[in-house]
Amino acid sequence: MPLFTTTYQPKNTSQIFGQDLSLAQVKNFISTYKTQKYRAILIEGPNGCGKTASIVALAKELDYDLLELNSSEDRSEQAVRSFLNNSLNQQSLFFRPKIILLDEVDNVSGTLDRGAVSAIVDSITKSKFPIILTANDTSDSKFKPLQKACLKIQYNELDYKAIAHTLLWVCEQEKIKTDEKTINSLARQSGGDLRSALIDLQILSDSGQVTYDRLSTLTPRKRTETIFNALTLIFKSSKVENALPALDDMDVEMNEVFLWLDYNLPFEYTNAESLARAYESLSRADIFQGRIMKRQHWRFLSYVTNLLTAGISSAKGERNTAFVQYKQTMRLLKIWQMKQKNGKRKEIALKLAQKCHMSKHIAFTQVPYLSFMLKKNPQLSVELSLSAEETDYLEENIPTTHRAAIKSLQK
Repeated sequence: MPLFTTTYQPKNTSQIFGQDLSLAQVKNFISTYKTQKYRAILIEGPNGCGKTASIVALAKELDYDLLELNSSEDRSEQAVRSFLNNSLNQQSLFFRPKIILLDEVDNVSGTLDRGAVSAIVDSITKSKFPIILTANDTSDSKFKPLQKACLKIQYNELDYKAIAHTLLWVCEQEKIKTDEKTINSLARQSGGDLRSALIDLQILSDSGQVTYDRLSTLTPRKRTETIFNALTLIFKSSKVENALPALDDMDVEMNEVFLWLDYNLPFEYTNAESLARAYESLSRADIFQGRIMKRQHWRFLSYVTNLLTAGISSAKGERNTAFVQYKQTMRLLKIWQMKQKNGKRKEIALKLAQKCHMSKHIAFTQVPYLSFMLKKNPQLSVELSLSAEETDYLEENIPTTHRAAIKSLQK
């Protein structure tokens, strides 16, 4: 028996629900491709919202050939270049226009490496045909070249009413007995994913009837929420109970969640009292997190999640209605950069300690003064066996606190 997702795949754009504005943008881009500023579009949206289905339907409606590289195929640089070169260089058999679709470029099972991203960008610049990419989330830094080269179009999560409407229509076609309450509940349970809702409907309809009692037999579908969705729930929820599940089933380390919240709190909570209460909850959560790490008291984890979600959410006096673009903290990058600098400084300190017969700790504190000493005696770099890179480091990375002392020595 064929899957409902295949049998009832949209045949035209009128069967795509809930994406009218975005779909109109995609259709306009394809129809007026030669006059467009961008040579490709990047469609981003959650699972099952109709990204791929709308492109397939558009290709049929506009009578275009569709060449697709889907997520189950090889995504290496060589494979992507081969596919794109063949697609761009080969003319259609009946000289019809064509659409090149790269589906789910961020999919874990077929993820693009950086070389493949470069191959796509190279092909975009010289393409004579519309290139369309779909993705769930392209926030990873490796996708920045794609974001710059493409017109980004956002698909929204489907409303449960649109999903329920589709499910009822399928039930009529398949002569499945059900009721509105059951279908609405199934639609809500799908979490905006029409594809999964159709699969669930097919599983439940094996007897030709879908009842409300049978919904409990479905295993709850675990979803990986993005950190952006979690932050929105925590910061924007008007009720505490809505914020509580914000961190459930999210594939992000707890330490990273702390950093995200810490960085974005001042942008969201502009009231000083609200911000103070929010940071109080964040600091208490950090205390419990420390106890978990130190004493392995994992029962404190529920306190941590409650403080990070309900605690911070309830700290606001009133909800901030303004749009806030949440950003990733740069603290981790700065820590990494500092470690790199300190690593170079430690290497120099080790050579200085061996040469001058002093401890590594004392040598580490004397490294900033070597710049002045090297100017007076360039031969010192040879005696200490310093590389050219280490010599350059001494000149470029003198701490501010030492510059005044060095100037006084120069006088």
